[in-house]
Amino acid sequence: MQILVEDRPTVEDGLGLRVPYVVISIHDPGERPAKIPPDPNCRGTLRLPFRDADLMQRSGSAAVAKGWLTNSDARQIWRFVQEHLPGIRAIVCHCEQGMSRSPAVAQALAETLGVDQRHIVLGRNPNKRVYHLLKDAFARLQKTDA
Repeated sequence: MQILVEDRPTVEDGLGLRVPYVVISIHDPGERPAKIPPDPNCRGTLRLPFRDADLMQRSGSAAVAKGWLTNSDARQIWRFVQEHLPGIRAIVCHCEQGMSRSPAVAQALAETLGVDQRHIVLGRNPNKRVYHLLKDAFARLQKTDA
């Protein structure tokens, strides 16, 4: 399994992957989602709007109002990946720059799925709030799935 991190322009230009994959597409709330070209190898796309807030804030209505990643978003990511995992060989995570939100999502997924994630963080600054929220949520969801 490969977990890749990309930016919006790369994804919008077409990935050209030769293996079955899914895309986790992150965009800013109120902005248009990325236009991902059709690809026969793409098995699904999950689009999530959340801000690149790296403050360790309480979850709940304040997080939703400000457009930050929520536990509900984390559940969507986990369920999406679990649904497609048997039929894919890559997960592509992307956000605007591919520097903060998408590396955090990719790193949390890689660690949880036991995939080498050293390449994910090279030259990037994964969003700590996103990473920790996802890691906690994925751990809880793995227990309930067992």
